[in-house]
Amino acid sequence: MKVKDILSIKGPQVFTIGENMSISTAIELLANNKIGVLLALSDDGKICGIISERDIIREFANSHVETFNKRIADVMTRQVIFVEPDDEIEYVEKVFTQNKIRHLPVLQEKRLVGLISIGDVVKAALNETKTENKYLMEYIGGNVK
Repeated sequence: MKVKDILSIKGPQVFTIGENMSISTAIELLANNKIGVLLALSDDGKICGIISERDIIREFANSHVETFNKRIADVMTRQVIFVEPDDEIEYVEKVFTQNKIRHLPVLQEKRLVGLISIGDVVKAALNETKTENKYLMEYIGGNVK
C-alpha cells in the first residue's frame, strides 16, 4: 500500500493558516474542523511550517494566556517533513515513529496534494488486513474457484 492509496480514500483536503495569524485563530480552526494540525503558509503562499495541537499546548504551558495572541510563526514547527504519493506505507510508518510526529504533508513535484495522519495509516492497514482475512477465509472454506 502507498500514500496515494490513502489519499484516494481520504481526499486531498488540507487546512492551512497564515504564519502571521494568531494562535487563537488556529485554535478556532482546529476545533471547528475537528482536526489536529494546520500547515502554515508564508505571505507568498509557500509552506513555511506546521502547527499542531501539541505545539499550542506546549506553548501555553510556558506562556499561559499570552499564547493566544502570539503569531503562528512564533510557535509553529519550521522543519516540515514531507512524503510523496508513491511512498510505501512501511516507510511512512518509520518516518512517523523516528520523528515522533503524527501528521505528514504529501508533496508531488513540489505541489501539496494532501496530508496524512498516523491514524489514516492505521485505519488503512486495518482495512487491508480485514480484506486479506476475508479472502483467506473464503479460500480455506473452499468458496474460491
